[in-house]
Amino acid sequence: MKTGQAGIDLIKKYEGCRLDAYKCPAGVWTIGYGHTGDVQPGQQITQAQADAILIVDLERFEKKVNNSNFAHRF
Repeated sequence: MKTGQAGIDLIKKYEGCRLDAYKCPAGVWTIGYGHTGDVQPGQQITQAQADAILIVDLERFEKKVNNSNFAHRF
């Protein structure tokens, strides 16, 4: 599975983008389009960085889906 441009646009629309780090309702530091993990308080990124991080995050999750038992059923 590979996320197409329509899927990326949908994620961007509903996730929204914040260029300054913030704590999500679950208390996790988040930045860009919902990126977590290596986010630090006070961190700032550019729009170009947010777009690039989204693609890297999507590739990571696509790989997990593609390697899952669920993906092999179809």
